[in-house]
Amino acid sequence: MADIATKTPPNAETDTLLSLYYSGNLLHAEKSCRELLARYPESALVFNILGMVFDAQGKDLPAIENYEKATQLKPDYADAFNNIGILLNSLGRPEEAVARFQEAVRADPDFADACNNLGVMLQNLGQHEKALEHLSKAIKFKSTCPATHFNYAKSLRAQGKLEQALDIYNRAIDLKPDYFEAYNNRGSLLEDLQRHEDARKSYTSSIRLKSDYALAYSNRGRVQKKIGNYAGAMEDFSKAIEFGSWRDNASDQNLKARLYVNLGDILMFFRKYARARAAYDEALKIEPDNQNLIGMKGNAIAALGEIEEGLKLKQQGYGVISFDSLKGVSINHGPI
Repeated sequence: MADIATKTPPNAETDTLLSLYYSGNLLHAEKSCRELLARYPESALVFNILGMVFDAQGKDLPAIENYEKATQLKPDYADAFNNIGILLNSLGRPEEAVARFQEAVRADPDFADACNNLGVMLQNLGQHEKALEHLSKAIKFKSTCPATHFNYAKSLRAQGKLEQALDIYNRAIDLKPDYFEAYNNRGSLLEDLQRHEDARKSYTSSIRLKSDYALAYSNRGRVQKKIGNYAGAMEDFSKAIEFGSWRDNASDQNLKARLYVNLGDILMFFRKYARARAAYDEALKIEPDNQNLIGMKGNAIAALGEIEEGLKLKQQGYGVISFDSLKGVSINHGPI
């Protein structure tokens, strides 16, 4: 029997344990972890692996407890700190996750994954200058990873470093030719650079790689509208609405509303007034108090020949400018 004072099991035993984990044999892996910890109760490595096993089973609290135990036994255990950070972020605890990723980077400044994770967290918090510091290190230490280039380019763009960001997106695509998210983001960047035709081509490449990618259809529709291809824009906005997952959150619902507005506007251009009215109605289901939308619907109804109803809605939405010598200029909505 191994000496209980020995802190770490032999490599052969931990390799077997990791093989069980990576093969998905989680119950056997958990049992083996417990057996090893009975013989090596101070093994930070085994506690970290047990945390990974619980993590993979969706057992969040036991996973955190074992990761924490690993860091207590080994205060410079960067991998365990990184694992805690990933789990805390998935649980919607971003500030705690940032602190753990910072500890991982302090423990091992060359740990590319931790640098990338910390950079992405700071990016999501809008701290792009700080994010770039860590994402640039992630690229340095993991120069062939497409995701690190993608993340770095996002913060470069946010900082207004557009040409540099374009180079990095191109590098991400070179490393991963089927990287449909990178093609989509590169398209948005090309729009920033007023290279609308190049942007359209980049969005098209994204859609070829993922034919149900709602965001790329939405973005391509926007640029098609800019370059005057209204028929193409109408088709793209319709596809985006069709393929969108539309979760019940503000971001998804806002995009869905904007798509219906854009679709309604183009249908108005093509004099398809009944369909435009229906599109504005869909947008109003999401934003019932949007005055501009009410006015747009009024335009469609008036164009259908329902003049009185249309004018009422236009006045309710857009209002009527009036002047009073005492009150000054005002906008009146609804009946005067």
